[in-house]
Amino acid sequence: MLRRARVAVAVVFFVNGAAFAAWASRVPAIRGELGLSDAQLGLALLGLAVGAVLGLPAAGVLVARWGSVAVVRASLVIFCGSLALLPWSAGLVWLTLALTALGLGNSVLDVSMNTHGVEVERGYGRQILGGFHALFSFGGLAGALAGSAAAATGVSPRQHLTVAAFVLVTVGLGATRFMLPGQRDMGTVRQGLVRPDRTLWVLGAVAFCCMLCEGVANDWSAVYVQDGLGGSPAVAAAAFAAFSLTMAVGRLFADRVAMRFSRPRFLAVAGVLAGGGFGLGLAVPTPLAAVIGFALLGAGLAGVVPAMFSAAAEGREQAAPAISTVATMGYFGFLAGPPLIGALAQASSLRAALLVAVVLLVISLPAGAVVLSNESRRAHQRHE
Repeated sequence: MLRRARVAVAVVFFVNGAAFAAWASRVPAIRGELGLSDAQLGLALLGLAVGAVLGLPAAGVLVARWGSVAVVRASLVIFCGSLALLPWSAGLVWLTLALTALGLGNSVLDVSMNTHGVEVERGYGRQILGGFHALFSFGGLAGALAGSAAAATGVSPRQHLTVAAFVLVTVGLGATRFMLPGQRDMGTVRQGLVRPDRTLWVLGAVAFCCMLCEGVANDWSAVYVQDGLGGSPAVAAAAFAAFSLTMAVGRLFADRVAMRFSRPRFLAVAGVLAGGGFGLGLAVPTPLAAVIGFALLGAGLAGVVPAMFSAAAEGREQAAPAISTVATMGYFGFLAGPPLIGALAQASSLRAALLVAVVLLVISLPAGAVVLSNESRRAHQRHE
């Protein structure tokens, strides 16, 4: 049962990544069909952020009330249903509403599938959450490749996203049949978030900084290489591809590395690899160095957020509210990072703005390692 549940959770993570990438790959086509300006597209994308922020605290309540399996199923339907509706939007208002629903479904699915992943992880007695996140990343790569192929062969966004949504929701719902019994993570807790104790504040701060840098890599890597360094469009695209690939592959090995070292040591090493590697990539102002820098950033960040979710659930009867709390802090970083870098770049330069991300990583991850190490020592002393 445990092994089948592990495969089932992995499939749901893959579906989530593939579905979101399917939308991302067709943004230019949908924008063109609706004739949206940059400002109008930005307004529509704000709906995605609003939906995500609304969904995160709600997810903890829903999982506690109905169990993670039921919430995974419901959010899969909302998420994939919204994906299918996006290309059928009649204008800006409808696209914004559909994106709000997509963001809501995605964030509830994120918390519920991570909560169920933690239940499976507890059954194994070792950290395996990073492997699930690797499947999300590989799903994203698959969804992006499928979207690129659809665009290249002239398949319309309506045909592509409608079929993709149907296939993905069918696969995802089919996989949930093999998850653990839903009542395992039900309980009496009715709050979406919990009041963070010192440990959750640290975990949330680390997640905030890491997801901020992830958002920056998503939105600014290609711009930096092409506009800031004069790289070709192909090399600029390679910067984000390198980041995505090393993050996906890194998550395959992150659990083993985290088990080999203590969590504080893992954080410290991740901070050196991500912050130091990215910093070196920025120190040498060439496109190749930037691509290598973003690759090292992805490798360093790969296992950190899954490890923070595992740590948040550790020792708690109800994992969902704690995961929701850490995820909410992380999502704020993901949403705040790109506009923050844009504002700083406007005031100075994009290269200087990206150095802020390096500073955050070099400070936050080792500092988080020190705090978690002290917390672990205090907890050990209390048990003696």
